[in-house]
Amino acid sequence: MRIRNKIFGGLLAAALATALNVAGAGAGHAAQFPSAPIRPVAAATPLLFDVNGTFTDGGSARPVISDVNDILTVDMSSQHRPTASGVVINSDTILVTFPDDATYSAKLQAPNIIRWSNGSTWQKLNLARVPDVREETRTVAESILNSAGFTVGRVTSIVDQTCNHNRTVYDQTPGAGTLAVPGSVVDLTIGLLPPRGTCR
Repeated sequence: MRIRNKIFGGLLAAALATALNVAGAGAGHAAQFPSAPIRPVAAATPLLFDVNGTFTDGGSARPVISDVNDILTVDMSSQHRPTASGVVINSDTILVTFPDDATYSAKLQAPNIIRWSNGSTWQKLNLARVPDVREETRTVAESILNSAGFTVGRVTSIVDQTCNHNRTVYDQTPGAGTLAVPGSVVDLTIGLLPPRGTCR
């Protein structure tokens, strides 16, 4: 309770009142404050779904939510925005303050959807690890990536002075093991041998 009061102070009570009236109040209507005192829920509230992870708003934004004992942190760096903080209100309601905007309540809806009080929607992304295709030929690398749900993007070549890569993948971006959205591209760099006799 001390942590929540420290984060939000009096703002939590006002914002919670807004959250409780989201269903009944349309845009532009003033929130009605409840007569009973606000009582924060106990830590580690079981949520409708796990909110930890990366979300999309349908555009380029990739906010990342972390939930530690009902205290939320929202990394908005994908949009060059400051980190937001919030709290879990109950099993299907959260409250988040965006420092460069306002405080919004949101409803959690299965499967993995967050519906904000301003009308926007976030969908949780199911990320996958990019396979390691270094040392593979371009054909094999492309087959491995496609099987994992990724596609090959830009393919460039580099002269490998060590002569360890002869028409095989010298490097990849994103790197092996990186969590990425299925369907995203992986760029490949193919190693080529230098002129005969110049290997290091």
